[in-house]
Amino acid sequence: MPKQKKTVKETAHKKGHDFEKKVSRWATKYFKADEIYTNILLNGLRVKRPYEIDVYVIKKGFLGGLLGNSINIMIECKNLKSSIKRTHIFKQISTAQDINEAYNNGRESNYFDYLAFVSASKFDIDALHYAQDNDIACFYYDGKKYELKTIPSWIN
Repeated sequence: MPKQKKTVKETAHKKGHDFEKKVSRWATKYFKADEIYTNILLNGLRVKRPYEIDVYVIKKGFLGGLLGNSINIMIECKNLKSSIKRTHIFKQISTAQDINEAYNNGRESNYFDYLAFVSASKFDIDALHYAQDNDIACFYYDGKKYELKTIPSWIN
């Protein structure tokens, strides 16, 4: 029997998941993560279906001099043919806010302190400005290295 050709949606989905795995390996080193999760589902306060989080980073230890605190980072990953628009940034902020509100109301056990966006596509200028204004770390991956495109307050 001849091989069936994969549909465009299947190959795009696999391409996305492969990129998320690559980003998770990089993020483990870059953020010195103690725990890292990919493709997890987290509840929001205002939605019935959970959100899929591409990469969830937990860094434990000292924070502000207090032992035991941790920081949680949500990373959105995109490997698109087109550039990243401000609507992508809007969506990430909205998702994180809804999850954090669910956490504050006891509907979710996870939350986010910081947001990051990693893309194999270029960012348009409005996306970068909006991300900078909202303290989001944006990284561009050119196939070889990750370049920080915004300077959030929380990255040293």
